[in-house]
Amino acid sequence: MTSFIPRLARISSRSGAKRGAKAAPGRAGARTAPLRINIEYLAGLVPTIRRRLAIAPTFSDEAIFASLAAIAAASSYETRWRAAEASTLGLFLRSHGNDLKASLITLLALLPKPYL
Repeated sequence: MTSFIPRLARISSRSGAKRGAKAAPGRAGARTAPLRINIEYLAGLVPTIRRRLAIAPTFSDEAIFASLAAIAAASSYETRWRAAEASTLGLFLRSHGNDLKASLITLLALLPKPYL
């Protein structure tokens, strides 16, 4: 004897990928808004950041710019801090014995405010 259990039917219909099922909003495949980053401003910051943080010439300008773009793409101060710590620039500063906290504060202070 089979019986229909409404709650179980709702739960099981949501889980797993089924044919013809639409993707949930905010998941992979959904379009995201373009990042609002001022590329020219970030490019102008590269020499300033290199000078203020005393970054060696072995670390390329392209890597600094890529790190800045990744950090500036974050929409809150907390995510910016985490992005700065995880960026290649943050890892470089950490590995070269600089005061990471002071360096990240300087770096984040130079960036434009996040778009909330």
